[in-house]
Amino acid sequence: MLKVLDLFCGSGGLSYGFSKVGFEVAYGLDNWKPAVETFSKNHPKSKCVKVDITKVSDEKLRKWFLDVDVIVGGPPCQGFSTSGKRALDDPRNRLVREFLRAIKALKPKAFVMENVEGFVNFNKGKLVFELIDEFEKCGYQLSYGVLDSVNFGIPQKRKRFFVIGIEGTKPSLPTPTHSSSVKNCTLPGSELKRPYIFWDAVSDLPLVGSGEKAEEYASPPQNDYQKELRKKARRLTLHEAPNHRPQMVELIKYIPQGKSAFEVMDDIPPHLRPTSGYPNSYKRIKLDEPAPTVTRNFTTPSSANCIHPLVHRALTLREGARIQSFPDDYEFVGSFTDKRLLIGNAVPPLLSLAIAKELANKIGMNKS
Repeated sequence: MLKVLDLFCGSGGLSYGFSKVGFEVAYGLDNWKPAVETFSKNHPKSKCVKVDITKVSDEKLRKWFLDVDVIVGGPPCQGFSTSGKRALDDPRNRLVREFLRAIKALKPKAFVMENVEGFVNFNKGKLVFELIDEFEKCGYQLSYGVLDSVNFGIPQKRKRFFVIGIEGTKPSLPTPTHSSSVKNCTLPGSELKRPYIFWDAVSDLPLVGSGEKAEEYASPPQNDYQKELRKKARRLTLHEAPNHRPQMVELIKYIPQGKSAFEVMDDIPPHLRPTSGYPNSYKRIKLDEPAPTVTRNFTTPSSANCIHPLVHRALTLREGARIQSFPDDYEFVGSFTDKRLLIGNAVPPLLSLAIAKELANKIGMNKS
């Protein structure tokens, strides 16, 4: 069984799929206690190390992880570079450089690196091309590009950049199984399934109001997506609505689906109008479309695109986890804020499953 190391593991979203297709998720590494505890809770046979990787020598990396076959990870990246320097040499890109260093030190058979969609444009593309060149010098054949979660059976439009490398074999990015819109999947000749929408993800959850909590499902699973995520769950957890101020609740009442407060400002009483924010702040999700990207602040109405379509509040942790495709029995450790960050920053588990399946096929595991 091939062993996986998840660097910058967070909640373990990226390594989730690998555990489902025959890999052994043997190790994790993160510098944040709630991440280490969450990863360990969901991968109890794994060894997860809490450490700042910048303070770990190559020798120690080899001592800890020499037997790894696959490295996965999403190193945080600021994407800036000082004029006249290589982008990879900039201190603000040091964690991307650390991921590369781990690849050089451990020489795994394969790796998967994830980052934000804009990674391809950082430093006018300089950063990504330097990184690709370094990986190729290490002997890896590569495939890279942007994947959108909605194309892989996840009820969320979430674009992320991936690089997949394999020794001696040309890898491939996974092939989409779902359309990005209902219209596209009905075109003649299309074999893509219709996309899951927001309501597909959460229609079995009670419509709790601001400050309310529920521990029982509102109904049996309503579709295959809910059946899959509820398969091992004994009860409903994390479905507690943020407790907003009365003035915030009143403001949200004036915002229609698909609009932000700033688009309907004339309809909002002056004393309720927000005085600052971005164009997608105070924005209500549309019920009948895939959800927008879940961010690290999805329980805060002033953040981006996170107001419930039918209830006057931001999303609950359970709704965020559902949109991200975390199973209902997946355990998150820490405070409310910790759990929100663990959910919002994660690679959707079902996207990792699509990547893991493709990688398994390419290296001859023949698992499905």
